[in-house]
Amino acid sequence: MKLIVKLFYILSLIMIGCSDKKSVNSNNNELVLFNFENNFNESQIQPQDATFKIIKGESNNFLQVDNGFTLRETGVKLVSSKENPWDLNGFYQVKADVSNTGDEIIQVELFVGNDPDGLKRWYCSDYIDLKPGEKGTITVDLAWTNWVFKPQLDIVGMRGIPGALKTDISKIQELVFCSRYATQPNQFTIDNVRAVGKLEERKGDGFFPFVDQFGQYKHKDWEGKMHSDEELKQAASKELSQLSKEIGPKDLGKYGGYTKGPKLKATGFFRTEKVNNKWWIVDPEGYVFWTAGLNCVASTSVFTGVSHRENYFEYLPKEDTIFNQFYGVGGHASHGFYKDKLPYKSYNFYQSNLYRKYGENWLTKFQEMAHLRIKDWGMNTIGFVSDFGATRMHKTPYVGSIWIRNTPKIIGSEGFWGKFHDVFDPNFRKAVKKSVESQKEGANDPWCIGYFVDNELSWGQLGSLAIGTLKSPANQPAKIEFVKDLKSKYKSIDKLNTIWNTNHASWDTLLNSTEAPNQENAKEDLVNFYKKLADTYFKTINEELKKVAPNQNYLGCRFAWANNDVVLTAASNYLDIMSFNKYEYSIEDFSLPKGVDKPVMIGEFHFGALDKGSFHVGIKKAKDQAERGELYKSYIQGALRHPNIVGAHWFQYLDEPNTGRFDGENYNVGFIDVCDNPYSDLIKKVKETTYKMYEYRTDN
Repeated sequence: MKLIVKLFYILSLIMIGCSDKKSVNSNNNELVLFNFENNFNESQIQPQDATFKIIKGESNNFLQVDNGFTLRETGVKLVSSKENPWDLNGFYQVKADVSNTGDEIIQVELFVGNDPDGLKRWYCSDYIDLKPGEKGTITVDLAWTNWVFKPQLDIVGMRGIPGALKTDISKIQELVFCSRYATQPNQFTIDNVRAVGKLEERKGDGFFPFVDQFGQYKHKDWEGKMHSDEELKQAASKELSQLSKEIGPKDLGKYGGYTKGPKLKATGFFRTEKVNNKWWIVDPEGYVFWTAGLNCVASTSVFTGVSHRENYFEYLPKEDTIFNQFYGVGGHASHGFYKDKLPYKSYNFYQSNLYRKYGENWLTKFQEMAHLRIKDWGMNTIGFVSDFGATRMHKTPYVGSIWIRNTPKIIGSEGFWGKFHDVFDPNFRKAVKKSVESQKEGANDPWCIGYFVDNELSWGQLGSLAIGTLKSPANQPAKIEFVKDLKSKYKSIDKLNTIWNTNHASWDTLLNSTEAPNQENAKEDLVNFYKKLADTYFKTINEELKKVAPNQNYLGCRFAWANNDVVLTAASNYLDIMSFNKYEYSIEDFSLPKGVDKPVMIGEFHFGALDKGSFHVGIKKAKDQAERGELYKSYIQGALRHPNIVGAHWFQYLDEPNTGRFDGENYNVGFIDVCDNPYSDLIKKVKETTYKMYEYRTDN
């Protein structure tokens, strides 16, 4: 009897240590992690700026989460016991059923695991868009493919790796559900959290090398894969023949404006105007223009590192061959394998394939083909960081790209691409002036729509740059400016201490302190300085840019990730067109802050798939090339329906290298592959969309 009691006691402890009713179904392809039924242990739920409760439904229980919006990951963390983490070996995905029970459109995000590497943690996550009352399922892939090498192979310098796990799935300790980039309270529910799908195991014998002479994946075949120089040349001849018969969409002017639309004032340059409650770009001839563009129309940026990885490649040319010209030296790597291995040897398979196709004149042919293709595809703009040789041909409108370089930084700030500019340092304006003057390609050119300046700056949560300023040294100009503002407001340090609940002995003590105050107590001051910093940033760039290029539009810094109304409102006072990099499935419900009515350009979006030899889908996933096209059509038509959006640019013209660019990105996000061949299934849907885009925007 005592033995039975003891066994029952041990079983009870195991049940508490696991999630409720953790079980495997009969075919071993599903493991229930949480379903919030009777044996559920509430100690496994850890709220993050949120509250929760278990709701008993008619057929099952579910978790309801009421969220705030003060944290990046506002929501709940579901944890395993420390002694008994979840072992998800053999499973391909984690799925969870969620619903939006609030009144606002939200994105519910799921992170699987707690890998300390921020990129790896991001890889093992996904999210879903939900309208009020809408239900859906979040799906997070645990591996880059539905099969894995066992044991895992040592493959580096690539974000997407064939046969690799995204994280250590043998000991998953947490699942985080959050309301992505929330700006107001919201509510969602969670149910039926489970691991699903069989993850096939393979041996890695004979895998190296896995890249062929053209830069393609060696161990797979697909329609359109190149196998010889002759096939490359035949593909080029076939495409040129087809392009010679196409004329692109009808009813377009010299610059791509819509000649059947309203005729507005022609200034000789691109500008914006609101017509019938919709924003438009107006081209130099006075026709309405909606910019459908492609980023990175260039052959130079798609090199891949070969140092320390020579065994990955079936063919690397000898130094005495003609292909030696496509070697290079990588001198920059913001993230990834090569970050601490500078400089490194690189090779550009794309350029070498252009040489194989077109011969010595390959670069000019690349530029000519870009214009022909863009016109044939119904697009009208060469986008961010593209080939000057192509833009100078004056066949397709383009945007300029300026990077504000060599600026003083706020030492205490943080960001994915680096620390933030100290806009209060006098050297900031000097750096802006120098950067604009040295990168003014397109200034006062009628074909240049305008300039993006900087890219995806890390504005952070509301007030965060003010916190970073206070964490900086006493000689930080931004900090000196902040303390000066506080002196002006509070007069005495004692009054500030009362509000902030601090105990600084003097203003000099505050200046020398690198500790951040309680954000709630200091919120008003943090937000005010944050606003001042944003205002100063955009005002300074606007003033210096307009001195050099008064006829071009200031397109902004390509906002990405979290952005708040304070920054966006400040920016709206100085930008001609506001730009956002929005990797979503739909942009139709995009909104600007209350009181802001400005034209908006989408600077980046894309969809990728793994059906043609790539290893990474990019930021938004499609099942194949045809679905990439369907998703493009849906995204663009949603943008066309939006009264503020005046264009959207796809990232990017061609695929990233299979073995990774400078930071390891190896996304299938191109309209063309490494062999310079268009993805026909994708292009078909693109043309269905772009050839009718002006009529669509006018009628919707």
